[in-house]
Amino acid sequence: MNPNSPEHSAEAAGCTAGESALVRRPPLWRKALPYLGTALIFAIIFYKIPLGDVAKALEQVPVLKFVALFFPFCALYWLVDSFCLTWVVRRFNAPMRYRDILPIRASMYLLSLINTNLGQGGVAYYLYRKARIPFLEALGSILFIAVMEVYQLFLFSTAGVIFYSPSRPEQSEIVHVMRFMYVAAWIAFFAMVGLSAAARRRASVARWLETGRAGGLARTFVEARPRDYAIVLALKAPSFVLALIAQFFALSMYGIPIPLERLIVFLPLVFMAAALPIAVAHLGTSQAAWLLFFAGSAPEATILAYSLAAHVTFMACNGVIGVFFLPRASRELTAVEHTP
Repeated sequence: MNPNSPEHSAEAAGCTAGESALVRRPPLWRKALPYLGTALIFAIIFYKIPLGDVAKALEQVPVLKFVALFFPFCALYWLVDSFCLTWVVRRFNAPMRYRDILPIRASMYLLSLINTNLGQGGVAYYLYRKARIPFLEALGSILFIAVMEVYQLFLFSTAGVIFYSPSRPEQSEIVHVMRFMYVAAWIAFFAMVGLSAAARRRASVARWLETGRAGGLARTFVEARPRDYAIVLALKAPSFVLALIAQFFALSMYGIPIPLERLIVFLPLVFMAAALPIAVAHLGTSQAAWLLFFAGSAPEATILAYSLAAHVTFMACNGVIGVFFLPRASRELTAVEHTP
């Protein structure tokens, strides 16, 4: 359907009421949960690891080298991220240009510093206003990318989990649990792909998926074919490869010797822990995962200091890119707000 057609505009207008009901402002207690989660995680961490030891370890962080390493990585990550978003939107929603996606994607990294969902919602709102894509359909495409990001991490670490030989008893227990979880995760993935195929073949399944309160969210998943899943996984793959390289060299700069094969196995789990919506700015869960999976590679205070320094450097570099493009993104949003 042509997104500029009267029918599409009417559809977008008609679903506004339903969408607004789904995107209600959450209660105050729910907003407070990530802050409480972050505080609780750090309270547990610092109960075990003296704060003074972490402070001393942080003094040894090569800040300028970290910035010189992470800023180019963040720039490349943004370019890859924006290209993947452009491809998905063009494939499932509307003919958007890469150069129109770049500034809004960069500026939304600022919202993601607080909460990932805010950044995703901001991009969906821009697509809704700019290309007249129904908000829930735009959000569904972004959710599709988010799901593929998770499975990209599963994909990179699956072989490592299968063949990894633990060197410590606690690692052996973790790997056994991970193998069970990975089997369940891949079964869920193929079930999702199979449900999408069934929805394309049977109108009753499609109606069941698309007529619920959040039916618009399912549209991209219903239309996605196996090759679409493969293409998005391939488009997101450079992001993890770049992150792996950046972390490997950053660890070396800080004097933490972690073999590359161990990073391939456990770094995806650190990223997945960081993505859990129970903390603020991805803090807390990420540090807990670094301590869990890389214990023994260095003193705990050093591991914690590295995870904090690398995380803050990455977020700050993303924030700088976002600030640089914020004026252009603001002009874009202002322009679409005044578009009849």
